[in-house]
Amino acid sequence: MYVRRKHQPFSSLPRRIRRRQVIRLKNLIHKERHRCGGVFYDECDFNRFDDEPGYIWSWSDIYFTGLDPATFWNAEIITAQVAFRDAVHARAFDDAWERLSEPQRECEFKIKTRPDYNASGKIVSYTLIPREASQYDAFNGLTFSEYVKKREQEISRDEPPLFYRRYELLPGYAYGSGLRMIVDASALSQKAIEEAIADFRLHGERDLGLSESFTL
Repeated sequence: MYVRRKHQPFSSLPRRIRRRQVIRLKNLIHKERHRCGGVFYDECDFNRFDDEPGYIWSWSDIYFTGLDPATFWNAEIITAQVAFRDAVHARAFDDAWERLSEPQRECEFKIKTRPDYNASGKIVSYTLIPREASQYDAFNGLTFSEYVKKREQEISRDEPPLFYRRYELLPGYAYGSGLRMIVDASALSQKAIEEAIADFRLHGERDLGLSESFTL
């Protein structure tokens, strides 16, 4: 009988098992050093961005070893521009959400689908039914998405959030120790990632929001 394995955080594993996983990652980083440089591992083929100058590499999921031999980091690394857009959108979305009543929220985000049948009459999939966007008095006649875009522009212009080069530890990851890194760079590169890893290690591999804030 199939038994679903319970999620177990990496930090709760025995040290010998964690060290074994670190060694595996070290071997993978070494094996892929011709592509990733030998400091971290990234499944993304980021070299393709060199051939596509119009496409900006702004976020990635990377893995690198920690100062502790039984630790490695499973990290999301993003540019400040991505963090800025995420924060502005979240603030605008929350503003729009608060202005609607509970029935309006349910209507706005209710998903309707229709079943798709095969030749024998069996349901094989479902197709999303598009709905006409509603206009709201609370938004002066705008739809939800129109109001969110309007607020994003206003927030970016009038209330731009401050950002810091930041490292945020994320607990509970099953593979490695979770980490979110915000870097003050216009785009990611092998050099930018390596510098961020070196700085993270220099500051003791801990939560950090440095005092030198920057706006975009």
